[in-house]
Amino acid sequence: MGIAALVLGIIAFVLAVTFVLAPLGVVLAVIGLILGIVDTVKKGKSGNNKGISITGMVLCAIMFVILMVESFFILIVGIAVYDTVSDYDADRITESMESTQIKNFNAKFSGYEGNGLGSRVKILLNNISISNSYSEHEIDVYYNGLIEDADTLKQKIETTQKYTITFYKDIDGYINRAYITQNYSDTTTNNQL
Repeated sequence: MGIAALVLGIIAFVLAVTFVLAPLGVVLAVIGLILGIVDTVKKGKSGNNKGISITGMVLCAIMFVILMVESFFILIVGIAVYDTVSDYDADRITESMESTQIKNFNAKFSGYEGNGLGSRVKILLNNISISNSYSEHEIDVYYNGLIEDADTLKQKIETTQKYTITFYKDIDGYINRAYITQNYSDTTTNNQL
């Protein structure tokens, strides 16, 4: 048993050097330590030479301490790496979800930006009114520079008149203001025909 303890101590030493297999080395060092203690006690009672048993026992005890420190270090490094990777992934997923939510919200309105007829403006105002009733991201509507209620403004918009629609976004990227202006130059052109 003393020779087995010495062999297990040597194997534990090799595993300590490889560093990655340190947890396995801890198990072998414990087994070697137990075998060394048992053999030393038996040889002490019988009066036989305890040199190999004591050497195996001491080597296993030293390797046990070293391997426990290594295993602890590997555990700490593993946890740190896992936390870093999982935080990074969580942040990326959150950013991706937020980005998708912003794009989906804005997509309901951004297609109306530019010049268009009043009929198109009325559809936009209807979409804004519906969105404002359930969304936490409300859109303020400005008509010729003054803030208006979307439902009230629908009544003022002429279906065949041309309008310009411009959107502005808040700090998070959500559309939060719609500016609608009447194209007066188109009105004079139509009147001249």
